[in-house]
Amino acid sequence: MGFDEEYDASFFSAMLGCFTQIHSAALNFAIEYKIFDIIAKENGGQHVSAIEVASQLPNSVQHSDLAFRLDRVLRLLATHSYLTCSYGANSGGDTTQRERLYGISPVGKFFVSANEKTSGSVAFISSFLSYPALVDAWLNFKISIIDKDTSDVFNKVHGMPLFQYGEKDPRWSKLFNKAMENLSFIVMKKILETYKGFEGISTLVDVGGGTAQTLTMILSKYPSIKAINFDRPHVIQNALPHPGIEYVGGDMFASIPKGDAIMLKNVCLNWSDENIIKILRKCYEALPKHGKVIVLEVIMTEEVDESEEAKLIATIDNTMFVHGGIERTEKEYEFLSKQAGFSSTKLACHALHQGIIEFYK
Repeated sequence: MGFDEEYDASFFSAMLGCFTQIHSAALNFAIEYKIFDIIAKENGGQHVSAIEVASQLPNSVQHSDLAFRLDRVLRLLATHSYLTCSYGANSGGDTTQRERLYGISPVGKFFVSANEKTSGSVAFISSFLSYPALVDAWLNFKISIIDKDTSDVFNKVHGMPLFQYGEKDPRWSKLFNKAMENLSFIVMKKILETYKGFEGISTLVDVGGGTAQTLTMILSKYPSIKAINFDRPHVIQNALPHPGIEYVGGDMFASIPKGDAIMLKNVCLNWSDENIIKILRKCYEALPKHGKVIVLEVIMTEEVDESEEAKLIATIDNTMFVHGGIERTEKEYEFLSKQAGFSSTKLACHALHQGIIEFYK
């Protein structure tokens, strides 16, 4: 690449960084009006025009310029690989111009909300991250960096922790649960293809198991496991029963149900080192000799690279500023496990952006 080409490419990348909010706005528009769903199902998944997509939108938004404006958004989404684009004869009868036709790309399939029951959808994650209460926190992002006494910018802005806010806003809570359930579905499907550490477990305790979706998926592959879903009492009260799963309410800082394996999935990222050590010590007490804790978390690397995975992991880590959380490296988890009394640790495997670390008693 010559100097001019490198300069131009650098300029384009810099400008795109400035316009990320426009990208996000276009993506969330497409999610809200189920554009990905429409394109995925229209004509058996074949490429369709903006006119055809516009005709499927609600009557309340129809107007004479809709297809033209929609095409501009679809073109943007195609440049970011959310859609594919081809060309066909103009459906409006103009033989001098070709018409852009759009299809679902491999990336775009992750935004089809109808896939939530089969393969999972990240559409709900994008919608949640753009929720007004969170946007207010993003606009004050700098506070979490420059103010030594502020680690929870959401609390600073709204006067209450993020999870407490969810208790007073049912729409927020529903969207958050949808987002987390879909992400968990996608990641756990990959974990179950890769991780063999559930083999031979007699009793598995999922700490902070929520609706027990993770345990349900594990039991579908390992039905002999006795599963205990452990969470706060008000969470357990609202959980739907599932065969093979015992539901136990309680406080993980007080005691944890006994099992030969205890799972902490996306728990550690929410707590300080001091609190994680307290949680791990309660796990230690609940485990038999040679029992293990299975930690499923984003694992930060020591090195910095520019891969898509590295970008995602660093972005997730910075997202943690909103509620005072943090992602950690393998060495940091090893240190915490030793402080809690565990004899050894093992990085078992990676699945998508998450790592699985085992702590042995």
